[in-house]
Amino acid sequence: MDAALSCLADDDTIVERVDAAADGWVAFAGSDDHDLLGERGGPFTVRLSRLLRTHDDDLSTADLAAMIDDGSGLATLLPPFAAAHRDVAGGAVTVAGDWLGFRQLYWWRGDGAAALSTSARALAVLAGGGFDRVGLGAQALIGWQVGDRTIFAGVRAVPPATIATLAGGSLQLRQYAEPLAQDGPAPALDDAVEEMANILARWQASYLEAHPDIVLQLTGGHDSRILLGAIPEKLRVGLRALTLGEENSPDVVIAAKLSERYGMRHQVYRFHEHESPSPVEAHVRSLAAARALECLASPLALAPLLLAEAHLEQGYRLSGLGGEVARGFYYAGQPAGAQTSQRLVERLARWRLFSNEAVEAAALERTFLDEAREYTLATLNDLFAPGDWLRATDQFYLYHRMHRWAAVHGSVAAVRRHTVNPMFDRRFIELALAVAPAAKRDSLLLGRLMSRLDQELARIPLDSGLVPARLGHRSVATRLAVGTATARKAAGKVRQRLTHAGKPQLGAARMSELVLAYWRAQPSACRALYDLPVLDRKWLDGLLAGTQSGAATTVAFLVNLLAAIQPPAD
Repeated sequence: MDAALSCLADDDTIVERVDAAADGWVAFAGSDDHDLLGERGGPFTVRLSRLLRTHDDDLSTADLAAMIDDGSGLATLLPPFAAAHRDVAGGAVTVAGDWLGFRQLYWWRGDGAAALSTSARALAVLAGGGFDRVGLGAQALIGWQVGDRTIFAGVRAVPPATIATLAGGSLQLRQYAEPLAQDGPAPALDDAVEEMANILARWQASYLEAHPDIVLQLTGGHDSRILLGAIPEKLRVGLRALTLGEENSPDVVIAAKLSERYGMRHQVYRFHEHESPSPVEAHVRSLAAARALECLASPLALAPLLLAEAHLEQGYRLSGLGGEVARGFYYAGQPAGAQTSQRLVERLARWRLFSNEAVEAAALERTFLDEAREYTLATLNDLFAPGDWLRATDQFYLYHRMHRWAAVHGSVAAVRRHTVNPMFDRRFIELALAVAPAAKRDSLLLGRLMSRLDQELARIPLDSGLVPARLGHRSVATRLAVGTATARKAAGKVRQRLTHAGKPQLGAARMSELVLAYWRAQPSACRALYDLPVLDRKWLDGLLAGTQSGAATTVAFLVNLLAAIQPPAD
């Protein structure tokens, strides 16, 4: 129990109390003023994320008890959301997550025992089963998880729109809302655009009037541009905007121009202006980031962001994420009108899923690598829905890449600040899925949505050089511009595949260099890696001797392994 509880604590969080009963215990870590905690062992209602918002109103924790009991209204809550509740002393504990499963929760069932937690590592301690080779293989190839697996044996992710009930050593899972489907005729494009624009405008007006101190995370991309376009001009003046990046990066340049145009207060966090961590600090911070992510995504991507966020206000943040569902994230290079097939799934896996965050093949033991490819491809073939291939990729993006990758990072933010993303409105996503793939391809839908929200903003180029207003209409010039941008991306993917190079996130490469420098100076810090049969020991020898380089994606995998097998005190 003590070892499991240690997984709930970090530099910012302590285990504040443990309620023990005849049939089990409940641990509370990091409670705040929103939590309703009575006497030990008695009723409680606890938020597991800061945000608690419907279309029009902020809710209080007291509103949750009835919603969790019968599931009514939970689908109207904006992800990320999760909460735990107990009605009576000694009664069952019920935990509910959001409709997308964006706030990550995990469960485990044993022999006459069961548990649920915000920490997969804590459950792994209880399960005592070590690593799940299938989950570990998927992470080595993709960098994140698909389905409901984790890297820990017996520990699974709670599905979207689920209420979990713990009582008497058993765990029951039930869905309160069906997954969004794409059955039936597609809505007319302009009708969908009109409704989606109204949804965003309604969200933005009501939320900014309630929280005028919110900060817009503004980049040069399409999603944050759409969120800005949905804000009434009178509410833009004085609005705070935040951009992470260097002085001449497209994100910073474009965001600065937009801020000046609309009278917004623009803050730029420039990484080079802040002292870089030492190698030992990078090692410690990367392990902490891995534990915050439950070892299920890249700690080298999170660690630099956590360093940045330590200098930034943790309040109300408006961010865009989800527009990819409305533009067909995986459509590039995919045939229109095709039906899902094993050939298409495996081609997508090799060219897109196995490219950005894959571990270098030389770092892995050969049998494990072969098993990983076999089992991961088999899993992917089972996950892609039969029928229209492009619609199947939309479903995979939403319920796997979004639910199991973006959500792991999003869950870290969800307990630190009020992260608001109106594009996670369930009806907005439902419309984005329902629109015909041909209307989403090459950002036709998003371009038209941007024009409907704000024609002036739609005429300003994005960081890609493409102009939203032009994307909203098919023309020879638009097709040429989109084709040129797509060709650049395709050429990059080809180079990536030919050179077996991953694509580390912002700041990850530098963090990787520092971690490696520490390991080479202090090999004992990573000596435990030699006990793991999934790694190639000769490759590890070369890595630590400096005769073998290590890609940032590979070092991220190694950091996750260390965080999973070493207690937090180390």
